This record gives sequence, structure tokens and C-alpha cells, in this order.
Amino acid sequence: MIVDTRRLFCRLLRAFEVTTVCDVGSMDGRDALRFRRALPRADIIALEPNPRNFALMQADPQLALGRIRIMPLAASDRDSDAPFFVVEADYVRTRNPGRRGMSSLHRRSDGSRLSEVVQVRTMRLDGMLLSDDCARDRLALWIDTEGMAFETISGAARILDRTLLIHVEVETVPCIGAAQRLFPDVEKMLHDAGFCLLATDYPVSVPQFNALFVRAEALEQKAAETGWHIACERLHRGTKHAVRPLVPPRLRRFLARGLGALRRP
Repeated sequence: MIVDTRRLFCRLLRAFEVTTVCDVGSMDGRDALRFRRALPRADIIALEPNPRNFALMQADPQLALGRIRIMPLAASDRDSDAPFFVVEADYVRTRNPGRRGMSSLHRRSDGSRLSEVVQVRTMRLDGMLLSDDCARDRLALWIDTEGMAFETISGAARILDRTLLIHVEVETVPCIGAAQRLFPDVEKMLHDAGFCLLATDYPVSVPQFNALFVRAEALEQKAAETGWHIACERLHRGTKHAVRPLVPPRLRRFLARGLGALRRP
């Protein structure tokens, strides 16, 4: 099933009564702020290893007002230090978000130009969250780690039994790192851990897409409510695709900018 997985994830945060959301590879905290709007009383933790992005997040008053805890860490399957490959970009909060989010623990195989290589602290999510007094027992993970999805989830093994939702960016070809693990590896690991694939935002045949996994037992308990939210998102997607060709490109850009401003807290 193909839907807007970001929207569906935010809907299900409320439906599944999630108490802690970990935004892994946050880049600028915008998704963390969406989660805060969905869950006003939850704990929202944002991890961002790129030191330039992290500095921008520290200076962002919206994140402070939104009570987003930000940490300069890279999620992985081990607690260690590792080289982090910072892609050259214009590191200004309002500019070029695409390139600002491309840095990785992998040296990118797509020829992206680097500005520097820095040492960052890597940490297992289960070690971090199990030792966190504020991280309660109904978790959701939002993972965008530029080719490190498999390692990030491997490092969450001890908290997967209390994790209800996992939204993860995955690849079907090694378009980020030459040695990266791919979608089939991630899907099998999560299936073995008791999760089912609920939706993607593009066909699984494309090189990169987002996948939304749900804990099977939780999905069974919330089947009717989940079905309602899926139906709403399928209707939204169908309407959007039907209307979009009728709207002039300039007006589409104007509306996108206006809606983006309205969504900011």
C-alpha cells in the first residue's frame, strides 16, 4: 500500500498512544515538531550527528519551545566513535534541506562532495533509551540515517518489544554507501522481531523510499482505528493526485510555501 507515510505515522502516534518518539537523524527538527503537535505530552528526542545541523538545531527557538531534546549522536549497532562524512552544503536553516540531510557514517558512493570528515559518537538506541528515565514503554522510532537503517534497528534490539511504530528510510540499491545493508535485510529483521510492513510512500522497486512498520500485536488490537486512518490517507492521496494536474505550477509552489508557514508552531 502506497500512502503519505509521514502523515500516516503522525496519525498513528495518537491512535497507538505513543509516549516517546525518537527522531533518529533529525537534520533540522521539523519532524520532531510535527510529532510534538501530534503528542503534546510525549517525550520527543532528536538525534543529529552532523555538527553543523546540530548547531542550527541548538539555536532554533522552536525546538526549545517544543521541548524537543536534541542530542549530537549517531545511532548505530555499537557504542563507539566513528568518522562521519559531512557533505558540502549551505548550512543555513532555511536553505537547501536536501543536501543538509545527506551526510552519513558511510562515505557516499554517489560522488557527493565532502566539506569535512569529523569524529562523532555512535550509540545503540536500546542502551540510550533503557537508561533514560523519561523514555517510557510505548515507543515510536523515526529513522532517517542515510544508509544506516539496518545498523540503527540492530542497535534497538532490546527495545523493539516496546516499540509500536517504526518509520524508516530504506534503499533497494547501495546508492549511499557501497557496503550498506538494503531493504530486504531491514524487512526480514523487523519481520523476525514481530513487525509487519503497513505502507510505503513509493513502490518498493524504486532505489529509495520510506517504509512504515507496525508491531503486529498492536496492529491487531487497533485494527479498526488503523483501517480508518489508512482509508483517510488513501483518500487524501487520491484527491491530491486528481487535483494536482489542474493547479498551475506557480500556484502549487505558492500554496506549498504558505502551508509550510502555517504548520510551523
